[in-house]
Amino acid sequence: MTEDGREGGFGFFDNFALWATICATLYVMPFGALLVPALSIEQAIVAALIAGLLSGLLLAAIAALASRSGHSTAELLAEPFGPRSRWPVALLLLARHALFAAFALILIADSAQLVGERVLGADLRPLWVLLFAGAGLALAVAGPQRVATILRRGGLWIVLLIAVGVGASAYMEFEIPSYLTRPAVGGWPSIWQAIDIMLIVPLLWLPVVADFGRLGRSPRRVANGTFAGVFLMVAWFGTLGIIYLPATESGDIPGFVVGMELSLGAIMLLFLLQADEVYASVYAAVPTLESIGVRGDARLVGIVPLLAAIPVALFLNIGELEPYLLLASAAFIPAFGVVIAHALWPAERSAAPAIVAVVAGFVAYQWISPAEISWWQDVIEEPFALIGLPFSLGDEASWLGAAIPSFVIAFAVQLLGTLTERATESASGELSAAK
Repeated sequence: MTEDGREGGFGFFDNFALWATICATLYVMPFGALLVPALSIEQAIVAALIAGLLSGLLLAAIAALASRSGHSTAELLAEPFGPRSRWPVALLLLARHALFAAFALILIADSAQLVGERVLGADLRPLWVLLFAGAGLALAVAGPQRVATILRRGGLWIVLLIAVGVGASAYMEFEIPSYLTRPAVGGWPSIWQAIDIMLIVPLLWLPVVADFGRLGRSPRRVANGTFAGVFLMVAWFGTLGIIYLPATESGDIPGFVVGMELSLGAIMLLFLLQADEVYASVYAAVPTLESIGVRGDARLVGIVPLLAAIPVALFLNIGELEPYLLLASAAFIPAFGVVIAHALWPAERSAAPAIVAVVAGFVAYQWISPAEISWWQDVIEEPFALIGLPFSLGDEASWLGAAIPSFVIAFAVQLLGTLTERATESASGELSAAK
């Protein structure tokens, strides 16, 4: 039981095991590959370490808030905006969970398809989608307590062994790529843009972390375990991407998996590293639906985003879905800046500061690094052109990342709005007293 009697009782090791396994994802690796040869190997690894540090701190802060309050992601996000925001917040979260579950299934299925074609001589992509969707659902039905037990007793150790094994296999296959001895060639990305790139994947988990953090025994243990798991795996798999993924020539995850020549063992590797991503999104739908009054068996409730994700995964590829996933992520980064500012200095009445803060942070993100969707870029570019501002700002200021400014702007606007609101109320109270 948690300190206030809630069910659960996740301690340090439970949270560490959970977030180490979730963040041990092959999806981090292509982003690491983008950092070279513009940066030297040392600079690229430093960028991965800083990104692991920042993302670990941010996810740990949200997990601690959830542990202290017992609130889910939907409840934490709705607090600064007031009771009327529950439905819009829940619908946005459900869309995110379905989108990410579909993306995780596509990532797994594409890699499994290549392995299947090489080993079995058959295109079994629909089968892989359904198989891994079923695995994610089975974990969600088992519930976080059983999953935590599985991770503690064996799952974490297998994932850690795989993390070491992936590095060893890559070394034996590709050795140390020759480009690592070259100096940085410069250009895109700069060091700060590299940090921003490496933040993309771990920050995708912002809308999920509270749904597990609320089960924690104490905010400190939850925060420490979450931070340790996120930092370790973001840094490790980011570094693997920096060093080895460009050596596959194709620079993609399926090519890397096939290149390890594990035969059907690669399918098991994909299951162990990626199925928990489907599970996390499916499970997170349960408290999201509960926040708007939907009650029922978790087996039925949790299947909602999965039913939406499966057809998407069957008919779309990564390139078609990824920009929309990153666009959704760009909305949640400033939203959690507002959540943290609100937790430190709660706004008493108006939701206006929170709305302005999220819009400001989101617009800043899209100004610096717009989602790679042509119609969206046309829409977002028009207002900047009308007032004579360059678009995108990231092209003009090559040192500038998007995630950190977006978060900081939203945090600052929320804080400023709250303090202004309090000062106005205080002045009004003094005026009334004087009369």
